[in-house]
Amino acid sequence: LSQLCGLLGHEVICAGDGFEGLKIVQAGARIDMVFTDYKMPKMDGLEMTEQIKAEYPSLPVVLITGSVVLTDSDIERAGFDAVVQKPFELNAIAESIHCFFPESGMDG
Repeated sequence: LSQLCGLLGHEVICAGDGFEGLKIVQAGARIDMVFTDYKMPKMDGLEMTEQIKAEYPSLPVVLITGSVVLTDSDIERAGFDAVVQKPFELNAIAESIHCFFPESGMDG
C-alpha cells in the first residue's frame, strides 16, 4: 500500500500496528488521510479508528480488509469513511484518495 501511494505521488508514514498508528496521528504529524487494515497487533483498525475519530473527526480513515465482514453499523460506529476490499488494485486506492481530495489531480 505504501508503495502504491508513493507511486501516486504521496508521502507515506507507515505504522507497524494500530497502537503505533494512533500515536503517529496524536503526535501532531501532518496526516491528511489514514489507511488501515482491520486485523493488526496491539490494537485493531476498528479501535484505532474510533480513537482517531474521537480526536480528529474530519480526518478521513479508509478501512482496507479482505477477511472481515463488517455491518454498516460497525462501519458507522467506528467512523470509517470508506472501505476497500482486498485484494485491491492501484485504481481503488487512487479513487479513495481522489474521493476525499479531488484537487489531488488524480483521475480516479
